[in-house]
Amino acid sequence: MTMKSLRPFSQVILFGTLLSAPVLHAQAPEQCATDVVRQKMIEQNPDLLRQEAEYEHGLQALLQAKASNRDASDTTTYIIPIVFHILYDPSTGSDAHNISDAQIYSAMNILNQDYAKLNPDTTQICCGFLSRAANVHVQFQLATKDPFGNCTNGIDRITTQRSTLAQNYSKLHPWFRDHYLNVWVANSIGSVADFGVSGYAMFPPDVQDDNGALIDGIMMLNTYCGDIGTSGPGSSRTLTHEIGHYLNLQHVWGNGPVATSCGDDGVADTPITKGYQFCPTPAQSMVCNPDSFENYQNYMDYSFCEHMFTKGQRDRMRATLESPVSGRNRLWQDLNHQYTGTAGYELTCGPQADFYALDNFVCQGIPVRFKDNSKRATPTAWAWTFEGGNPATSTDQDPIVSFDEPGEHAVTLTVGNDQGSSSTTKHSAFLVGADYSQVDGLLSEPFNNNNDFQRWSSLNIEGNSSYWYWNQQVGHDAPGSAMLNASNTYNLIQDGLAPNEFHDKDILATPMLDLRFVQNITVSFWYAYSSQAGNPSQITEKLNVYASTSCGKNWSSSPNFSLTGANLVTAGVQSPGYVPLANEWRQATFNLSSLYAKNNVRLKFEYSSGLYSNDLFIDDVNITGSNPVGIDELAQSGGMSLMPNPASNSLTVALDLAGATTGTLSFLDMTGRTIYSQAVNAKEEQLQFDLDKMGITSGVYLVCLKHTNGQRVERLVVR
Repeated sequence: MTMKSLRPFSQVILFGTLLSAPVLHAQAPEQCATDVVRQKMIEQNPDLLRQEAEYEHGLQALLQAKASNRDASDTTTYIIPIVFHILYDPSTGSDAHNISDAQIYSAMNILNQDYAKLNPDTTQICCGFLSRAANVHVQFQLATKDPFGNCTNGIDRITTQRSTLAQNYSKLHPWFRDHYLNVWVANSIGSVADFGVSGYAMFPPDVQDDNGALIDGIMMLNTYCGDIGTSGPGSSRTLTHEIGHYLNLQHVWGNGPVATSCGDDGVADTPITKGYQFCPTPAQSMVCNPDSFENYQNYMDYSFCEHMFTKGQRDRMRATLESPVSGRNRLWQDLNHQYTGTAGYELTCGPQADFYALDNFVCQGIPVRFKDNSKRATPTAWAWTFEGGNPATSTDQDPIVSFDEPGEHAVTLTVGNDQGSSSTTKHSAFLVGADYSQVDGLLSEPFNNNNDFQRWSSLNIEGNSSYWYWNQQVGHDAPGSAMLNASNTYNLIQDGLAPNEFHDKDILATPMLDLRFVQNITVSFWYAYSSQAGNPSQITEKLNVYASTSCGKNWSSSPNFSLTGANLVTAGVQSPGYVPLANEWRQATFNLSSLYAKNNVRLKFEYSSGLYSNDLFIDDVNITGSNPVGIDELAQSGGMSLMPNPASNSLTVALDLAGATTGTLSFLDMTGRTIYSQAVNAKEEQLQFDLDKMGITSGVYLVCLKHTNGQRVERLVVR
């Protein structure tokens, strides 16, 4: 058997040879490294050669048995249930790769036209191949029942960072491969290599075992799916091509890199060819045999002018669908149509409401982008309500809303179609940062109690079992710390397919900070961490600290501080669940650029996992610096409280002069200019102020109490 390479290749997870796709809509060369990958697969599992030979022997026997009456009798249309798993990575800053239902429907339309020879461009088939062009008599239909019997539209939306540089470990939520053809649509494919690919599939004989069942199907880029949205007509035939591999077709040139040597795909009516990465003229296609045109318009070429399968390819694909290997012969059976809700057994239902915010952190008044992410059926109507939002309601599919008040806001989405409707409410889809500091002084966080921890914000991007929480049992110098149970990161079967390929990220962000009057900003924190790896080269996890002056909407382009690999480890090799000892804490200190001497500042601690991740502890986070206007905001001599704060018209100031007999109370704007000042004495424990009469309007101010024993400064918010 001449084994055709996959497009791209099968076990990419083992070798890290994929890079991202060509530019959007570009007809750039599609690459594959199948020879190298297949050889490595054989090196790891030499029995693959025997499996492939046995499979090919059985397939040829089936083809020979049907050869005498194939064209007359083999016209039954095989209906194949299909499911698209759309992998959305929320850490990319864009959700363009979370493609629409309409783009999926366009891909299905193209796919079914191609396999039924109904594609309009068959009129462009040249060089005598039109008589060989075949109707494969295979139809693909989106499932309307999921594996649990629930109604579905055959589109499964999954939020995961695995969508970027996707490999086999990204094939989440596989539906039973003997009932459904699984297609995963990703943001980008691969890891470190010098070529790009648009998708890849698995040959039936190479995925017969249990691990193979997890990865059987198609992985493809969103930019090559359908002909609308992120894709286009010039990149719309990838799914047709990859399903050809799934049904055991080789590339038209057989083994070896495209455009390198002439080869054979084992199909009688496809001529010897070298393959093309551009659309040649007929004369340019007479390379391997000067007396014969090559079938560069075949779907299994890379020419970007593919229009056809041959009758021999049709016969091979149909024989594959009649073979029990990897469950292909069960897909088109009537019992499976009943199971999957296809071929006359369709279900219809209303959509299941879901949504997300593209902006996790924003400042007051900054627009938040909301995206409908509903499932089960395609909505035709949307009704949104936004607590404290401007606007407060919307009927747009993807509205943009701003919020004047800080904190979390409830958002409700109701979606519907002719079959029904549903609603969902989320209270923590995004966070609006306050326009004033949410801490006393600069920042001094000992995490002594859960209320302290709750002032911080955490983000579990993957929605998995690894997340930040308050640990009351252990801390640097007193019980209480922020803890990330990163030892729980790898808990999916797919993680075993690609050791150390997936790197989860979990985020812990500070409260809002105002650093406008601070020079020489220094950040320090204590941390404790152990690894489960004894070899330092296997410690690939890292902790990065980033800063933002936009409440967290945008972060510094590179880490302000980073602890990588062995530098992160303070407690050697430990098992999960360890409790750090007193001598296993280490302090990290770094300076923050004067670019961050502003308000609306947040810091975020971002942990990136490794194969041997363990639990991480952070405690005693402090920011220190000097004040250019001479106000020591950290002074603790005496006391002062402002009630209420935020205030509107009236303000009560409670004073403690720490033994001094007199002092001065001043109101300053945020440039340091004194707006109002008066003398105070120790007998005046409370003072009442009319802010309107003082000329103090909405904004943030400093209230400064100075006396012979020290000074105290508090921030006042006036609404």
